[in-house]
Amino acid sequence: MFKRLSLVLLALLATLVIAACDGEEPLSDGDIVRSVRDGITFASTQLTEDITIPVIDEEGVTVEWVSSNPAYLDVDGTVTRPPYYFNDQRVSLTVSLTKNEAIVTKVFEFTVLAEDEPEVIELNTDETDNLPLDFDFEQYDFIADGVGEVTLVRCVDGDTAFFTEGGASFSVRFLGVNTPESTAKFEPWGTAASAFTCDKLTNASQIVLQADPAAGRLDSYGERWLAWVWYDGRLLNLELVEQAYSKASGATDTLYGDLIFQVNLLVQFSERRVWGEVDPDYDYSLEGIQLTIEELVTNQADYVGLKVAITGIVTRKIGGAVFVQQGDYGIYVYNRQWAPDLSIGNEVQLSGLTVTYYPDQETGALQVSGYQTREPYSAVVSRDNTVEPATVTIPDITSLHIGSLLRVEHLTVTSVYENEDAFTLTVEDEFGNTITVRKDAAVTADITADMFPEGTTFTIVAPLSRYSSTYQLMLSTMDDITME
Repeated sequence: MFKRLSLVLLALLATLVIAACDGEEPLSDGDIVRSVRDGITFASTQLTEDITIPVIDEEGVTVEWVSSNPAYLDVDGTVTRPPYYFNDQRVSLTVSLTKNEAIVTKVFEFTVLAEDEPEVIELNTDETDNLPLDFDFEQYDFIADGVGEVTLVRCVDGDTAFFTEGGASFSVRFLGVNTPESTAKFEPWGTAASAFTCDKLTNASQIVLQADPAAGRLDSYGERWLAWVWYDGRLLNLELVEQAYSKASGATDTLYGDLIFQVNLLVQFSERRVWGEVDPDYDYSLEGIQLTIEELVTNQADYVGLKVAITGIVTRKIGGAVFVQQGDYGIYVYNRQWAPDLSIGNEVQLSGLTVTYYPDQETGALQVSGYQTREPYSAVVSRDNTVEPATVTIPDITSLHIGSLLRVEHLTVTSVYENEDAFTLTVEDEFGNTITVRKDAAVTADITADMFPEGTTFTIVAPLSRYSSTYQLMLSTMDDITME
């Protein structure tokens, strides 16, 4: 319990009466106000609760109190302690005593102590709740006008998603935030931030994107649009910071930059989530569990979100990413960087990989992410190895084939879909069973869709993947195609 502070005021009235009776000269006005001033004391200058301001009832004496900072100590004695994340606050109370022409003052110095830090600091969304969406968007399009309502196509991670507004989908990078990684590599709270964002956007009745003149329209790669993301009238970018799923990033001089950085300053003292809290769902181990690719593929649920170490032969490469196979089972190793160890034919030992799905377990494919080039995370065991593909028919293909090298014969192109530097072929076998063949944008531009007009028949060797619940044979080189 806090101890209530009290003021002791020495009464001088009796002294004055005695002096008058003795025939002494009466005290001057100056003597009286100085005597009253000198009698004012406080029991403590370290304040945690309200104090008592004295009532001075000396005839003819006028009293005025002034506080240097009423927000923490007011003239009525009200004490307001600073939040735990602020410093203790020094405040002075100045009293002025006046009797006729005599005036004296006295300054009392106090320290208002900051609140005690709670064991667990609860997060809130006060700023998000109070920030209105106060601009017009109904008659505008985001791509053309910089503001407009859009529809979610899919989530990527905590600060990126794909949207559409009546046409092709486009990628959007959220302004003012930078959530931990959960795709190319994994970081603490990355998966949680991604889940938070996806939950808000998936369940939103309305999503509005707002460009910012100070930030520009596209990211530094010219690939993703930049936007403030509003869902059901709430600014998701701000809420991510308020909920400690992201630190403020790159919001200087933007529309909501000042607000986001103010919130960022306060939330960091919580030490929650990205500010230092341990992520219970993140594997903090370095190298991971050593296991076979067969064990990983056949018991996927046991390893999702964990770090693993695997050994296998690189069978095919798409950009920096590769397919690695051990026996009859393969896995996709997601990677965006140059990696000399990941050359086709190399048998490699890879550690510290996080098991996940892309884009999700229901519609996508198992993969491992977080590849690091340096030892002990990557090592070449042997070189110039070959892996013989398994010859299968389309009806034979199951999810256990994802990641492994397959040979599928006598396929005929029935349709071609082009998307910039990528294309997808829909093909069927002689019995009418269909599958798709995907040429990714990361694969050499020498392979073009016009090489596969409708009616073309071929045999293909390629690793298997899955996207939007559809199996895809991933074409990486024309050497894997045998025209018929």
